Amino acid sequence: MLKFFRSIRQRLLKENKFKNYVLYAIGEILLVMIGILLALQVNNWNESRKTKSALKDTLKTVATDLQRDTIAATQLIKIIEVNQGISDKIIHKEITIANFQEFPRSRSLVTLYQPFNIQTKGYDILRRTIETGTSEEDSLFADLTQFYSLFIPNIDKSNERLEKVVLDNLDDFKEFSWFVDWAQGKLTDDMIAYFATDEDYRKKVAAYNVLAYGNHLLLIKSYKDNAKIVLERIDKRLKDD
Repeated sequence: MLKFFRSIRQRLLKENKFKNYVLYAIGEILLVMIGILLALQVNNWNESRKTKSALKDTLKTVATDLQRDTIAATQLIKIIEVNQGISDKIIHKEITIANFQEFPRSRSLVTLYQPFNIQTKGYDILRRTIETGTSEEDSLFADLTQFYSLFIPNIDKSNERLEKVVLDNLDDFKEFSWFVDWAQGKLTDDMIAYFATDEDYRKKVAAYNVLAYGNHLLLIKSYKDNAKIVLERIDKRLKDD
């Protein structure tokens, strides 16, 4: 192609057709510029397509994380609510030495640590995407960032508080003569008396309730409910695209 253009220029010069040569040269420059612009446009289109595909993959990863989280939350909520029912019986003095063995969980209510760990693989990718500026302003991405920014620190903090209370309670249990039997799952009369009638244990259960059911459980439920709403928005976006 370049050889063809060169031959035309040489012919026009030999024929002293300077005006035609100038016009031809201008036309050639315009053709080159058009070619460059088309190449840039194609490149921009390819980059835009790659970015859109990457963002779509990110949303799919976030959706997978949320699906796993909602399943884990459902299972954990069931466990915590069962324990809450037994805790209420302890607080209201409905569990006695006589019926203690009907409620085997009552001896471990304040030493149960049930953390809820949010899956963040998709969110981590999302943050890097936003920080690098490869995504345009998008209400869904903004809402996802706000969603995770709100729940992650609060749930992590709740996990830490529960863990501390559980460890403190274990340290207290070590002081009792029945601790080794308790750790091995054995029952003694002194142990039954403590868990069924001791006011100290009743207070521990009440204090644990404040964190486990008054805070931790509510946070998990709220996360699950909001995660479902976010999932619906992501599914709609993926279908629309």
